Amino acid sequence: MKHIKDKIPVMDYSQYRRARKLVHACCNYDNGNCIILDDGEECVCVQSISYSLLCRWFRIAVLPLDKPLETVLLYRGSMKRCVVCGQPFRPGSNRAKYCKPCAAKVHRKQKNASDHKRRLLCGQLGAKKTLI
Repeated sequence: MKHIKDKIPVMDYSQYRRARKLVHACCNYDNGNCIILDDGEECVCVQSISYSLLCRWFRIAVLPLDKPLETVLLYRGSMKRCVVCGQPFRPGSNRAKYCKPCAAKVHRKQKNASDHKRRLLCGQLGAKKTLI
């Protein structure tokens, strides 16, 4: 039974607060109760009172709404931190350094710098127009 406990992610207080806010976005959440667990009498939503990720529906459907929290809780072993913003992200390869939003910005800056350098070297930016 020890191996099952190792698979259930445990949250610290700040992660718990972020997850608690997400619980309200769950389609099975009804005023503090879980509709799925309701068998005639009301049952408290397990995810709203636990520091562990116990609800499978929450893991699959609700947790992806907060990508950094999902990455920290579910992908701790394969997680990297973005060089620009510091947010945790799941890399697509071993060379990845940036999260998706920052990768787009960095790529755009690098491309602009490369284009600028190329224009300088071929003389497009250095030539002055002469008036006739």
